Amino acid sequence: MSQQFPILEFDPVSSPIVQPKNYLPDYIKEKSERCIITYFSDVVDHYERLYKMNQAFKIRTEGIRPRVFYMKGPKNELIYVVPMSIGAPQAARVMEVMASIGVKKFMVCGGAGSLDDAVTGGMVLLPVAAVRDEGTSYHYLPPSREVHLNPRVQQTIENVLKRENEPYVKVKTWTTDAIFRETKDKVALRRAEGCVTVEMECSAFLAVAQHKNLLCGQLLYAGDVVKPSGWSYRDWHTAYDTREKLFGLCVKCLLDL
Repeated sequence: MSQQFPILEFDPVSSPIVQPKNYLPDYIKEKSERCIITYFSDVVDHYERLYKMNQAFKIRTEGIRPRVFYMKGPKNELIYVVPMSIGAPQAARVMEVMASIGVKKFMVCGGAGSLDDAVTGGMVLLPVAAVRDEGTSYHYLPPSREVHLNPRVQQTIENVLKRENEPYVKVKTWTTDAIFRETKDKVALRRAEGCVTVEMECSAFLAVAQHKNLLCGQLLYAGDVVKPSGWSYRDWHTAYDTREKLFGLCVKCLLDL
């Protein structure tokens, strides 16, 4: 198993010592096989104020404990909702913990930086491949340059978006651990290999899903722009309507998975 670089020492055989179920409270009243992981805390806060979702429990951890909410779908289906902080390690941990209580289907709702001015915040983006420029995914899959969306999940998401008459763009995304190391040359390199967006979790979500045989898809919208000539904020945190729409689409996709 030993390699020149530790990140390449993938272990496909031995069992993990720390189990995700240890991070759960002793008693969980209602359980579901569906979960939305979202980076839109404003949408979660708004839904909570309107009594559209309620807190179910918190995940045990040091520091800020992730809150887990539940909401009901149109046919009274129970759906977990987890508002998240950014980063691949947290994404994998929360996904593992939720899977340990029986969640099998995930949709992720978030934003990304665009690598092209033409990709605007109004577009619905469906990441179908991610460049693995982070560390977490290498603990779940053998080393490779990219990880790809499960074809079944992709087809389901596309069917829902077409049914909802929602235009969308399939993209390859660049997942990185280091937002402040998105250098000019590296951005140019990623654009040359076909990446349209940059974010910090997608490849980890897809890797955990493959490793644990889970269904996981993601919808993104392009907030800021990251390009060799500079960075533009584009006031992306003010786009509440876009964020709420994307959340609603994720709910519909999740219910069809």
